[in-house]
Amino acid sequence: MARFFFDTNDGQATDVDDEGVDFPDHESAKDAAKSILASMIGERLPNGDHIGLRVTVRDEAGKKIYRAQLSLDGTEPNAIR
Repeated sequence: MARFFFDTNDGQATDVDDEGVDFPDHESAKDAAKSILASMIGERLPNGDHIGLRVTVRDEAGKKIYRAQLSLDGTEPNAIR
């Protein structure tokens, strides 16, 4: 098991994970990052038409090993060309 840290950014603030979570490998940590990102979507929507969310995974040495991000850019029908 290795410890991984999940830093999140919701477009307004970054939350740096100083506790971390143990996972058996990088792939499991990457899957967890995607789940965290999905949870963030549920918390932020439908608040606005422009949202950028990001999760960065760091290993025990502090090295960034993965980043998952999503963005939403909604427009009104009259603004679409």
